[in-house]
Amino acid sequence: MIFGFNTDIKGEGTTTYHVQTEVREQERKLESQVFVRGRCVGKRSAPLPSEATDEDVQELARAQHRWVVEAVREGFVEDVLSQEATEELVVQFLGAQRISGEEVELRFRVLLGGFVAGGALVGAHWQAESASGALGTTTTNDAGVAEMRLLLVDGAAQLEVTARLEGQEACRRFLVKSAKI
Repeated sequence: MIFGFNTDIKGEGTTTYHVQTEVREQERKLESQVFVRGRCVGKRSAPLPSEATDEDVQELARAQHRWVVEAVREGFVEDVLSQEATEELVVQFLGAQRISGEEVELRFRVLLGGFVAGGALVGAHWQAESASGALGTTTTNDAGVAEMRLLLVDGAAQLEVTARLEGQEACRRFLVKSAKI
């Protein structure tokens, strides 16, 4: 038997979001709903593969739930609930966190067709006025998230992030600025 997932997330101010993900076996789909004060503010559905086992379906539900929860936490509620996604591979910047005075951890999410893309290969190159280099490559986790570390340089660095999955490739450029501590 397959069970659903429920998570409460504190938002800005007094807003609490409730995310509920369940398997709709009769309709052969996964559905994640986002609630605020008991009212559904949107939902995200995904068809289930016909050959999926119960274990596969449980893992798909878990991954979709993690993705929606993390997106709500990061302020991407509207992006998650939009069903206008294409079958394209997309790279999103989730944020950066300073690890030390000279190093920052960057977080990216990769989506395929609007859904998390676990197992995507992500690589990045950076270029600053004084130097350039590669951050190497990593693979996204089940929530479609990849983390990379960047050694800070004075001023700003242009960061080019490339994701590859199932014969598709997406590339995005970001500007990373060094801030004084």
